[in-house]
Formats: sequence, structure tokens, C-alpha cells
Amino acid sequence: MNTEEEFYHDLMQDLLAQAGAEGDFLQSLFTENMCDTLVDQSVIEEYTQADYKESSRGYRIDAWSSNDEKGTLFLIGSHFNETKDLSSLTKTDMDKSFSRMLRFFEACRDKNIAYELDESMPVTSLAWEIKDVGQRIKKVQLILVANAALSKRIKEIPDSKTGDSVVSFEVWDIGRLLRIEQSGSGKDEIEIDFTEFDSKGIHCLPAYGSNESVKSYLLAIPGTILADLYEKYGERLLEQNVRTFLQFRGKVNKGIRNTIQNEPQMFFSYNNGISATAEEVSCNKENSRIIKIKNLQIVNGGQTTAAVFNSLVLFPESGEKVYVQVKLSVVEKDKVEKIVPLISEYANTQNKVSVSDFFSNHEFHVRVEGFSRRLWAPTVSRSTIQTHWFYERTRGQYANRQANLKPSEKRAFLSQNPRSQMFTKTDLAKFILSFEELPHVVSKGAQKAFAGDSANRGLVQIITDLWKKESTKKLINLLWFKEAIAKAIIFRGLDKAIFRESWYKGYKAQIVTYSISRFMHMIRSKSKEFDFLQIWEMQQLPEELKEQLLEIAEEINDRLDDRPDEAGANLGEWTKKEGCWQNIKKMPVTLDPDIMPYLIDRKTKEEKQKQAAKGQGFQDFVDARIYVTEQGSEHWLKLKDWNLVNKKLTGKETGVLDFTINYPHKPPSDKQAKVIIAAEKRAISEGFFVG
Repeated sequence: MNTEEEFYHDLMQDLLAQAGAEGDFLQSLFTENMCDTLVDQSVIEEYTQADYKESSRGYRIDAWSSNDEKGTLFLIGSHFNETKDLSSLTKTDMDKSFSRMLRFFEACRDKNIAYELDESMPVTSLAWEIKDVGQRIKKVQLILVANAALSKRIKEIPDSKTGDSVVSFEVWDIGRLLRIEQSGSGKDEIEIDFTEFDSKGIHCLPAYGSNESVKSYLLAIPGTILADLYEKYGERLLEQNVRTFLQFRGKVNKGIRNTIQNEPQMFFSYNNGISATAEEVSCNKENSRIIKIKNLQIVNGGQTTAAVFNSLVLFPESGEKVYVQVKLSVVEKDKVEKIVPLISEYANTQNKVSVSDFFSNHEFHVRVEGFSRRLWAPTVSRSTIQTHWFYERTRGQYANRQANLKPSEKRAFLSQNPRSQMFTKTDLAKFILSFEELPHVVSKGAQKAFAGDSANRGLVQIITDLWKKESTKKLINLLWFKEAIAKAIIFRGLDKAIFRESWYKGYKAQIVTYSISRFMHMIRSKSKEFDFLQIWEMQQLPEELKEQLLEIAEEINDRLDDRPDEAGANLGEWTKKEGCWQNIKKMPVTLDPDIMPYLIDRKTKEEKQKQAAKGQGFQDFVDARIYVTEQGSEHWLKLKDWNLVNKKLTGKETGVLDFTINYPHKPPSDKQAKVIIAAEKRAISEGFFVG
């Protein structure tokens, strides 16, 4: 198991590998990586990186984010040391960083320094936003990210106030990152002590038998407590639920608001409540009150939770009369991945796209994970070491694979699965949507690129549409995976190269996605397609392609600065609008002749896809046979016993099931495997489950 020193060393090596020879950008890279972590941990939805410092006035802002729904502004500061050994983050260091952020906020609010800043600087948008709405910001959340270990002497940091705004403080140091990595779930743990709200805890009604693996409870939680939890933990409470990524709008919220305003005592009767899971609960001796909950997750009721919070802000006098029904299921950590998606699916049957459709155990993710584990990438230059592109299907998977390895085994794992070649679901969304010419969606942040919103399709909808038919599902094949990795290589290569350009002043994330989309639009307007397989074979961004993309990037940088009047002062918000993309598409771009060898005609690409789909069809049969064999006869016997009671399978299916049980050492045929898997899926939809 890693120590903090070892974790620090690995982190610095990763940053150096990303920066290459350009060590000047280490702090900026660290800030970007940490902000990505904050997004992944659902602390913030998105961010804008600023890298702004003015020592003479004592200002520093490295990034920021905002949540209009909760009236919260997040200011992020970076404490970074390029030391060989892990350093300590002292109270003096911490206070200095927090005061620099707060001083900047107060100067923007009270002294109008927005007028003094260069309009091309990312921090200027923040300054104007604070100037315009600073007096109405309810909460300023100061977050310090540090490649140091927080001093053990610092136990807690109490809130304070500036004007009418509450100021809270949060530190993300090496120790906290290490704890997340070692947690097994890859997320920051949430521990709720209900005695902070009521000395006796929260009333509950146990709803489970003595030998059940999943324990369930019914609760009536006061609306004020639910609102307080949402204010404190925000999206961290909702991250198992696809609704986390959707806009909290619609009739249901108006109804909640009206009930809380006019009939708060009837809320429990009118509202369906929420469904939630937890890893552990602590109850009193009588098992009648819940004292503590570990890792609470709301899997259905995200809209209800947010609407209750917003309504109680408007009508606080109703808070004591509002109660929310909660169905709480306590799921052991090693069963979360299998059980929680089912709870969420059955609790969300009204959704057009089932909430479980894109959980990590969806067949798409499993298939991509399979490609990433068995496919070796071509070697680069004179290297003899073959590597994988590691797809992190579930959060923390990459770290968990290393957790119990000996030092020599860990070195071998990292040489074959370098961190620079690890990618997540949201990374994949950014790569694909950039090449699908949806830069305005990518600019909304990684989560919106993954899940989409009410206005735009994300990766979820794109893949869900493909998965509706067996014929189109086969398009997710080895060719698709190689092309996806090529897109990752191009995306990350351009991202790294932009740092070194003299014209670069900020908004790197937006410039990268817009540059790639503009490049692809230019190619397709000539009825051509890009040959991604060449990039897969090279495993690096070729110089001529990098130069072409950097030319486009510089033009886009200028074009964004010279935006139309309706764009307003906030450049980051403008890049999220389709109008921005329509404006960029009109930008004249000349295709460099050196790029022509990387282009192919559409007919050739379609033929390659057709052949790859045939190959995937064969692979599906192979995977099906492997799955049936690996599950074992005991599993299929449980399915048979279940069907004896429920009688949901056909005669053909039960016949194949009997064959599989009676002849466990004889692999099923391709057709038999398909039949039994289809039977199992239908049985699951009818209630079959083996924990």
C-alpha cells in the first residue's frame, strides 16, 4: 500500500511526463488535474482555469466554478512545490492561500478591478461576474489544492463571512488524494452524523429479514435536514444517478415549490420521496433510529432533493413542516456495482433513457474495457515494451489494480499500463464529442459531455442509440476502439502543445475541442474522412498534424477574443453556446498539403467499418460462450430454480439451461450461449437476481 511519500513521488512523475521538457507548466498541469478530480468527485460541475497571480496586491486565483442553483461561487487556489520530498502544508501556508483568494473576491465586489484587467485573460470573466452579482452570492467556497501533506495540527477550518456571503474552506492535499485512491471506490467518503441535527438520530423503520444481504429502512427525514445535506455535499450525494447531470427543471419542481409554500404539512403525502443507498449505517440499540450513515447516495429523487433545497431557501418558515420519505438500502461495498444499478433502474422506470443504461456495468463499458485489457498498442520508436490503453470502467479501478502488488509487480503493471494511457468515461466523452463536432457541449464540462442535457446529446445518448439494434451495436468494435485511442492521442497531444505557444493566454480546454471540431468539419466539407488508424499505428501526434491543429487553434483563440457583442464579457459561457460553434465554423481555414496522406474517402471508411462489424459479430459469439462458461453451473441452477417458481422462460430456453447445467465441462455452442444470455437478461428484468 502506498505511503504519502510514494504517492507524492508518483504524482510528480506523472506531471513531469505530461509536461515533457516544459517544466514551467507543472503548476498549471497540477491545477488542471486537481480540478478534474474535483469534477470527478462531484465537488464542482465544471471549471475555468485562470492561473492568475498578482503578488503586489496579494491576489491569486488558479481556477473557479459556480453553482447558480445554490448561489455558490467556488474559488480554487493552488499550492505547489517542486521539491524532491513531500512537504508539509502549514497553517501559515494555508491561511496565506485562502486570504489571496478572498482578497481578490472582495476587490472585485467592492473596488471594480474588473475594469483594470485585460479582457483576453480568463480571470477577467470571473471579475466581471463578481462585480455584477457579488452582493447576491450566498456562499463563497474557497478550495485549496496542494501537492503537500496538510499539517496534522489543523483539525478543522470554521466558516466565516464577507459582507452577506458565507465563506467556507476546503483543502485537497496529498493525504486526501491517497485516501480516495485507497478507499476501493475511488471517491471521497461521506460520513453523516445525524446527532448533529437531532441528539437521538433519525427515526427509521427496518424493512428486512434476519438473513438478508441488503438491509433496507424507511425514513421520514425532515426537509431542513435534507436541504442542509444537499447544501453541504451537493452533487456528491447524487453521483450514482444519471439525473445528476440533468437540468433541475419542470412541473415536478413547480409542484414541490407550491406544496412547500402553501401546504408544507402535506408534502409527505403528495411526494413519492427518494430512494437512496449507503455502505453502512449505525443505529441505536433498539434499531429504531439511524445515528450515522456512510456514503449515502440518492439513486432516485435528485430533482426532489434539489427542489426541496431551493424551495426552503424561498420559504424557510415551512421547513419544520416538511418531511421527505426515504427508502434506504444498505449495500455492502463489494456488491455496489451490481445492486445499485438495479435499484436505480427499478426506481426510475419513468425515464426515457433508463438510469441504469449507462452505469459502469453496461455492456458498452464492459466491451470497451475488454478491448483495453487485451489489445496491445504498437510500440513507439525503439521501445520494446508493449502497452495497453487502460479504460477505467469503474472509478478507482486503475488504483485498485495496483493496491496489493509487490514493488516489482507494480513497476511491471505501470510499464504496461502507463498512467498517461489511462482514460475514463468522461475522458472518452470529450474525445469523441470533439471529433463529432460538438465542441460547445464539451465546453460545458466533462459530465455534460458524458451525459448531455436537455438541449444537447452527450455520449450516453450517442451510444444508447447505437445499442438499440444488434447491427449498429456491432459498430463498437476493435476498429472503433483503435480510432477512439487515436482521438485520445490527438486530443491530448494538442492539449499539451498549446501550453508552449506564445499566443496562449487561457481557455485551453475550449480551444482544444473547438480546434479539433473545426479541423474535422473542414475535412468532411471536402467529402473526406480522417484515417485514424495511422495515428493508432504511430501512437503519437505527428508533427505535420500538430502544426495544422496549432494554426487552427491560434485562429480560434483570436476569433474567441473577437466575439460578437451578444457573447458578453464571459467568454467561458459563450463557448458553451451553439452560436459560438456556428461562428467558428464560418472561420476560413486552409488545409495543409502535408495533411492529405492522412485522409481517406468515405467509401473506403465505410468498407472498413463494415468488415470490422463482421469481426465484432464473431467476437460477440466468443464472448457469449466465455460468459456462460465462467458463470458456472451453480449460477445457472439458481436461474432454473427461480424459473420453477416464476415460469418466465420458454421451453427452448429451459432446455438449453438444462444442457448447460448437466454438462458443465462442455462449452455451449454460439447459438446456445446467445439463447441462455437472452434468457438471463429477461429473467433479471422480471426480478431474478443473485447477489
